[in-house]
Amino acid sequence: MVNNNQSVSVKLKPESIRDIEIFVDTICDQLFINETYYGNILMALTELFNYLLITKHTGSLNITYNSDYKNVEISFQPIDIQAGNKFSQPVDFEKILDRESDKNIFLINSLVDNINIVGEDTLMFGFDISALHNKIYNKRAALLTEYFTKHINEKVQKEND
Repeated sequence: MVNNNQSVSVKLKPESIRDIEIFVDTICDQLFINETYYGNILMALTELFNYLLITKHTGSLNITYNSDYKNVEISFQPIDIQAGNKFSQPVDFEKILDRESDKNIFLINSLVDNINIVGEDTLMFGFDISALHNKIYNKRAALLTEYFTKHINEKVQKEND
C-alpha cells in the first residue's frame, strides 16, 4: 500500500528544482500516473516554484501530497495569503506577455483541476486522476474477460473432439 502522506521540504533557490522533479516522480510512480498527468503535475509544480522565485519568496517550501486514487492533492506551505489569492483570480490574457508571474499563474490555472487556499498559509492543488484509474480498470477487465473466454473455448473444443 502506498504511503499517502509524503512530504518534502524544498529550499526556495533555483538549484532546488530537482527536488520538485524527484517528488513528482515519486508520486507518479507510486500512483501509476501516465505521462500526460505526470506532465501536468510536474509543470504546475515547476511553475509555482518559478513564481515563488520571481516574486522573491525566501526560505523553504513544504510540499505534501495525498491521494484517494481518484484525486491527488498537493499542498504547499507556507504560502503568503496574498500570493495564494492570485491563483484564484483570472489572468488577463493580454497582459501575460508583460509579466512573467502572470505566465506562471496562467499555466497553473490551465493545468490544475482545483486550486484552494486552506487556512492562512497553505495553497492546495487538486488533480483529478479518476479517469486514468478507470481506464486501467477497464483495460484489465477486458484482458481478463478475453483470457477466460479464450480459455473456456479451448477447453470445450478439446473435450468435444
